[in-house]
Amino acid sequence: MSNRAVADSQSIREAVADLLGVGSDAVDPDADLIGQGLDSIRMMSLAGRWRRAGIDVDFAALAAAPTVSAWAELVAARTSNHAAPQSVSSPESRDAGEPFPLAPMQHAMWVGREGDQQLGGVAGHLYVEFDGEGVDPDRLQRAATALTERHPMLRVQFLPDGTQRIAEPAARYPVTVEDLRGATPERVAERLATIRRAKSHQQLHGEVFELTLTQLPGGATRLHVDLDMQAADAMSYRTLMSDLAALYGGEQLPALEYTYREYRLAAPELDSDADRQWWAERIADLPDPPRLPLVPPAEQADPHHTTRRHHWLDPDTRDALYAAARRRGVTPAMALAASFAEVLAGWSAESRFLLNVPLFGREQLHPDVDKLVGDFTSSLLLGIDLDGTVTATDRARAVQDTFRAAAGHAGYPGLSVLRDLSRHRGTQVLAPVVYTSALGLGELFGPRVTATFGTPIWINSQGPQVLLDAQVTEFNGGVLVNWDVREDAFRPGVIDAMFDRHIAELRRLATDDTAWEAPARPLLTEPQRAVRDAANAKTAAPSGHALHHGFFAQAAVRPDATAVIGSSGRLSYAQLREQVLTVAAALKVAGIRTGESVAVMGPKGPDQITALLAILAVGAVYVPVGIDQPAQRAERMLKGGDVRMALFCGDGPPTWLPALTISEALRVGARADEIEPATTDPNELAYILFTSGSTGEPKGVEVTHDAAMNTIEVLNGHFGVGPDDSVLALTHLESDLSVLDVFGTLAAGATVVVVDEADRRNPHHWVEQINTHGITVLNFLPGSLEMLVETAASTGAALPSVRAVPTGGDWVRTTMVRKLQALAPGVRLAGLGGATETAIHATLFEAGELPDNWAAVPYGKPFANNACRVVNAAGADCPDWVPGELWFAGRGIARGYRGKPDLTAERFVTYCGRTWYRSGDLARYWPDGTLEFVGRADHRVKISGYRIELGDIEAALQRLPGVHAAVAAVVPGAVGDVLAAVVARDGAVTGAELRTGLAELVPPHMVPRHFELVDQLPFTTGGKTDRRAVTKLLDDAIAGGAREEVRPPSTVVQKALARILAELLATDKVGVDEDFFELGGDSVLATTAVARIRDWLDTPTVMVPDIFATRTVEALADRLATREAEPGRLEQVAELYLEVAAMDDADVLSALDTASAS
Repeated sequence: MSNRAVADSQSIREAVADLLGVGSDAVDPDADLIGQGLDSIRMMSLAGRWRRAGIDVDFAALAAAPTVSAWAELVAARTSNHAAPQSVSSPESRDAGEPFPLAPMQHAMWVGREGDQQLGGVAGHLYVEFDGEGVDPDRLQRAATALTERHPMLRVQFLPDGTQRIAEPAARYPVTVEDLRGATPERVAERLATIRRAKSHQQLHGEVFELTLTQLPGGATRLHVDLDMQAADAMSYRTLMSDLAALYGGEQLPALEYTYREYRLAAPELDSDADRQWWAERIADLPDPPRLPLVPPAEQADPHHTTRRHHWLDPDTRDALYAAARRRGVTPAMALAASFAEVLAGWSAESRFLLNVPLFGREQLHPDVDKLVGDFTSSLLLGIDLDGTVTATDRARAVQDTFRAAAGHAGYPGLSVLRDLSRHRGTQVLAPVVYTSALGLGELFGPRVTATFGTPIWINSQGPQVLLDAQVTEFNGGVLVNWDVREDAFRPGVIDAMFDRHIAELRRLATDDTAWEAPARPLLTEPQRAVRDAANAKTAAPSGHALHHGFFAQAAVRPDATAVIGSSGRLSYAQLREQVLTVAAALKVAGIRTGESVAVMGPKGPDQITALLAILAVGAVYVPVGIDQPAQRAERMLKGGDVRMALFCGDGPPTWLPALTISEALRVGARADEIEPATTDPNELAYILFTSGSTGEPKGVEVTHDAAMNTIEVLNGHFGVGPDDSVLALTHLESDLSVLDVFGTLAAGATVVVVDEADRRNPHHWVEQINTHGITVLNFLPGSLEMLVETAASTGAALPSVRAVPTGGDWVRTTMVRKLQALAPGVRLAGLGGATETAIHATLFEAGELPDNWAAVPYGKPFANNACRVVNAAGADCPDWVPGELWFAGRGIARGYRGKPDLTAERFVTYCGRTWYRSGDLARYWPDGTLEFVGRADHRVKISGYRIELGDIEAALQRLPGVHAAVAAVVPGAVGDVLAAVVARDGAVTGAELRTGLAELVPPHMVPRHFELVDQLPFTTGGKTDRRAVTKLLDDAIAGGAREEVRPPSTVVQKALARILAELLATDKVGVDEDFFELGGDSVLATTAVARIRDWLDTPTVMVPDIFATRTVEALADRLATREAEPGRLEQVAELYLEVAAMDDADVLSALDTASAS
């Protein structure tokens, strides 16, 4: 074809018509070709055809203006009068049985099928069952023999060095025959099920194509066809089945004059410099793969088990969907891809993610190329971004634009991009979610195939390093949508919900044209919505009390009961009432009015209880300011809380004015008129607590009496707190757990045992107080509980009186819970979720006997009168198992932030007529409506290019044997950020054991590079994990930890491997525990490394998967040693290699001369 002929408008029109299978008159030269039926695959083939004709045109340019007229101008502008068709010189003639290189996709499958690879352990294969009548075994064997002779790749052998060769054809190709003609129906069903289970997930060894024929009663047959996709791609499958049917029918097919081996040796590797540069500029910004809800590999029943979901869109539905897409300038393939992308975004709670798209292009190097069987696939990586897309049309156009941009630079294939991305991130990156479109390639099974062998009744495919492969293909006049899934890798119900959503959306877009411009439907299924609605619907009648009312009611009916025990003695309810009203009278004298703020300052002690009750008794609002607060911060809190005056507790003088000490207030109040406690409206403010959040700037949370009373009423009712109980009041007033200690206890008529300031950090004192006073209830933060149980266990002290422990505000680790259950038999512990803004707590999960694989107690379900949502970035409810931000609504919600209307509007939002507090906690729903805490939004970090939740790493670490608790952090290192962790261990667990155990629970990029092992985590004075102290500890440990301090090799084999890898990676040295991929290694360099190790260390057993599995010199040396049959041989070879490697050229020549002379 001449360039001028190509540039002619009529010629282009005819080329397009040929692709569409219509006459050229049917193609409107000025109309959008997508609307006329041209799809991406045909457009790409046209671009390839013109490039081979010497015209500098690419897919992106064609897709930008898809009309014949525009293309004619484009082709004319880019056609050189001197351009000649591109050609590839024929390779040197070689013996057909000699090894030849694997194609890039073949190489990826070869590496990935090994069991010690991420998502490995399976071969890429396609298994199909055809139910027919009267298929003859002998004719089938003759046809199969002729087929494998015709297509050499059906005889391919994959060699250990990463090459392949063609074996000689067999005289009779083996076809297994299973004779069930005389079997009972039960036996037939049982045997067919067994065959299906085995073949659907098998790895073929020594062969790539397997045929089995089952003969059934009544002349029926079932043909089982299994193809290793490393030998042939999906297009080749169509070819080989068509040829098999023709050969079975006795047809003589014309001989092929070209082979796949010749194609592989002749085809230029896709590696355009311009395209490489285009991708290089985008590597740093490529997103992560979809973060779908997965089960850790160690917990998967069968990590290799693949299942299929499928749905057939009938011709009418297909036509309606295609027509609607084309009216909007969208190809059918992209319309289906966009629906798939919408589902991925919904179940990964991310609008940006990486999608792997296979391409089926063949360079037309010979007229027979399209008739060959082999692997011709390449791939395209799409950085999908649905952010800001509201409608289906928006999403389809966004996906199509992304595809066109990437396809325009497909000269640098996806596998190379993935390799570069791995090198950039310093860890192996996979793209395990795949969208495979075969639209425009014809029917998967031609009419002759189905007429000969029957109807395909079972199709299953799988691939290494793939979690989910969504495929669309033409089938039976319509479109078959298949999902092949690593079933056990996903949380229960996730894939079914995703697939149902995908199909429902496709059918909606086909049947309702307005759906394309409508907002997305909710992600929740109706059953999921019903479960959550039921959990949120629990109600209980409010008491109508303010916080202090319960105390005064108890004082009236039980005046002589003990209310408070402290270092200064005991107070009865009557005595405490008298003190409270006296101090309240002093506040009145000082001019404090209803609703004004009064600070409570000074050290922790019994006086604080008097102060709190007195402030509320005059209708004022209390604002605690702890003794530990720096002066400037305390001043900001006092100013931010609009504090009128302060009550100072303890013996010291006030540090802020105006103020009264409790002693002064008692003297002043004794001279004042007696007052009655205020009958406060529960909807008025009770207290303002200042929290820091992620900014460090204090913000005052305004909490009403009614909100706090909801929590008190729920917990007192749940645990049956009453007059026989006593509570150890450990928490300082700035923590809202103190509200439970004081007001919850006194409202129940129980006793408050106060821990003074001097003993607030002394767990030995806590144990003594619990056993001295028979403490029954502990409102402790999890960190304080951990200190308590560790101290009690180490001193041999039991805690037999403790019966109820509500705890929350941090991870409630299961190791701690089990220890407490042993120390306090029969104790009831509840893990609680919430925040200061939710009036202490808002959800509850009672921890009984906890499963071994739980790292922490979940948040549970909402309190009565409260409600929860888990919300993605777009504000939509997340489906089950999908993490999102936890929102709270209901009676127990704070009013907002004092003096910060903008922050209040940001964190307290209106949705469906209710005010919701956006907590910043990350949580997910389980199918039963239980909420699980998974981390903090401000603990999301980016490491090695991946966005990860530190909470996920901490939870995984806490599930490992010997780990009591763990905190992860990202700290600066010598060559970039380092993911590290502090681990509190129970025993002698090592960093190496932690790495090995984590590898079974999280992907490699989530395994910390540094572990700091301690006996106990640091906690804040308030009893929470001290993350600042953890970060400081890790900073100090890693500071100066440059690569010069890496651990050097110690054995001769380690030294040899380190030298080989250092030379390959162009670095001066490699430490024995440094990760090959973090140092810049990739799959290509791994292949080169294996070749060098084989040659120089004489180790023929080493393979590329060994590099991926071991990753370090130390682990690789250990693996090679275990394979040696002759002890010491490998060490001798390594020593010889090191001697030779240390020689310069002159030494080598001299040694060779000496050897020759001898």
